[in-house]
Amino acid sequence: MIGSPMILNINKLTVRNLNIYDHLISNGPCIQCVRWKRKPIWLPTAKSKIFRVPERTIIPIEDYCELKRLFNNYRTIMKSLMCFFVEKEEEKKKNLDFNNTKVNTEKDFEICSYINDEWNKKIAMIRQERLNQEKTYRIQEIHKKLKEKKERDLKTQEIVDINIKKVKKEVTTFITPKNIDQAILNALENIIDHNIAIDRNGNFYKDEPKKNESSTIANRTN
Repeated sequence: MIGSPMILNINKLTVRNLNIYDHLISNGPCIQCVRWKRKPIWLPTAKSKIFRVPERTIIPIEDYCELKRLFNNYRTIMKSLMCFFVEKEEEKKKNLDFNNTKVNTEKDFEICSYINDEWNKKIAMIRQERLNQEKTYRIQEIHKKLKEKKERDLKTQEIVDINIKKVKKEVTTFITPKNIDQAILNALENIIDHNIAIDRNGNFYKDEPKKNESSTIANRTN
C-alpha cells in the first residue's frame, strides 16, 4: 500500500478527506512516497507486539554476496559523483573573476534601479491624475451641496416668513390681560350655536328647533 504521508504538512488521512488523494497519487514524480504494511509508520507499536522478537530473515550466501556487490557499486558511483561535483565547483571558484562579477552586479542593479524609477514615475503620474480628478469631483460635490443647502434655506426662510406674516395678522385677535374683559363680554353677548345642518343643495340651516322640542310642542297642542 502506497500513500503520501507528508505533502506540505498534510498527512494521508487529511488528503483522503479532501478527496484529492487519487489526484495526488497520479502526480507521482511530485510526491515522496512511503510504503507500510498495515498502518502508518508514525503510529506506535501495538501493545501485543511490544515484546515480540521477529525471526531474522535468512538470506542465501549467493544473494547476500550479490546484494553487497550492488550496494558497493552504488556507494562507489555516488561517491564519484560527489567528488566530481566538488571538483567542478572548485574549478568555477578558481576561474571566477570577482571584479567582473562585481561589475555585472552593479550593472544589474543600475538596470533594475532605472526600471524601478521609471515605474515609480509612471505610477506617480497616474496617482496624481487620479488625485486631481478626485479633487475636482469633490469640489463639484461641495458646490452642489452648498447650492442645495442654500435653496433649502431659502425655502425654509419663505415658509418662516409666511408663518410670521400669518401670526402677525392673528396677533390682533389674541386675548391679552388688557382686553380679556372685553373678550368675555363679547363671548357672552355673541353666543355661537354649532348646530348647523346642510342639505344636498348646499343650504345651511341654523336656529332650527331640536327634534325633542318640536315633538314636545306637538304633544302640548294635542
